[in-house]
Amino acid sequence: MPMTKPTFRLFLILMAVFALVATACGSDDDSEETAAEETTETTAEDTTETTAEEATETTTEDTTAESEAAPLEGPTIRVRGQDFSESVTIAEVYAQYLAAKGYDIEVLTPAGFRTEAIDGISNGDLDLIIDYIGGSLTALAPDAGASADPDEIVEIIGPLYEELGATLLDYSPAVDGDAMVVRGDYDATTISDLAGAGAVFGASAACFERPQCFLGYTDPDIYGIEFADTVTIEFGPLLGEALAAEEVDAVVWNTTAPQIDEQGFKILEDDMGLHPAQNIAPIVVSSVLEAYGDQLATDLNTLSAAITTDDLVAWNVETDINFRESDEVAAEWLTEKGLI
Repeated sequence: MPMTKPTFRLFLILMAVFALVATACGSDDDSEETAAEETTETTAEDTTETTAEEATETTTEDTTAESEAAPLEGPTIRVRGQDFSESVTIAEVYAQYLAAKGYDIEVLTPAGFRTEAIDGISNGDLDLIIDYIGGSLTALAPDAGASADPDEIVEIIGPLYEELGATLLDYSPAVDGDAMVVRGDYDATTISDLAGAGAVFGASAACFERPQCFLGYTDPDIYGIEFADTVTIEFGPLLGEALAAEEVDAVVWNTTAPQIDEQGFKILEDDMGLHPAQNIAPIVVSSVLEAYGDQLATDLNTLSAAITTDDLVAWNVETDINFRESDEVAAEWLTEKGLI
């Protein structure tokens, strides 16, 4: 039946409305698909970033775990430096190195000098000391002749340390020798030149009791020097201060003292061979060494071999001239050398 005009008009209106609704529905579907795609991409990106972050964190944790050695089974190793800056720094270097290797380390407050260090080993108060082999020779075998050959000294002091229940390990190439030091303009080039010069002599209290120091200088069979006067001075920078102020004319110092070059002092030649070789070397209580097995000796010998005389001088510059703390100087050196 043909549609009337009103009916046809109503049909057209309904068709138009239907078309609009269909178009709107199509737009909603497209928006939902686009939103879904964007959501998927964002989620994928977030997941990728999270995975990368987790991977980085995991890698960092693994690297940190690898750099920190696992604790080793064994007794606490008590370390103590002698009461002067170089010895304190040396003790810190050995202690921090061993701690990084996983050993149980306790660093005690620096105290005393060689006598106290050796006593600490023999009476059970210390487990590790680092000493100068010529000094050990003076303390353990005062009647033994001085030698510039470190191997000859080791042959003497090694068995003597064993009698104290300790083991002398490999000596280092690092040397800090005894030195007779005068001002740069002083008229002398050898220690023998001081004989008859009327010099005022300054040294630490320990020097006046040692055959390789004051006793040797004044011994008629060695140098036979008659000093005009003697002054007891605390070992270290005060020796240089007294020398510069002309309170004394000659002092016994260590060859690695940075003030010697800085202030233009000079070291007199030991022309009679009074001073022994003074390489540094670790001495460990034998029971502690046995408890850790061969590894402790290997680690200590490795470190000793890495230290040079120039390192000792550089450390002393940092502590005595730049006034830095020994533990900081030790940590910096070990890090730079890749040892921790």
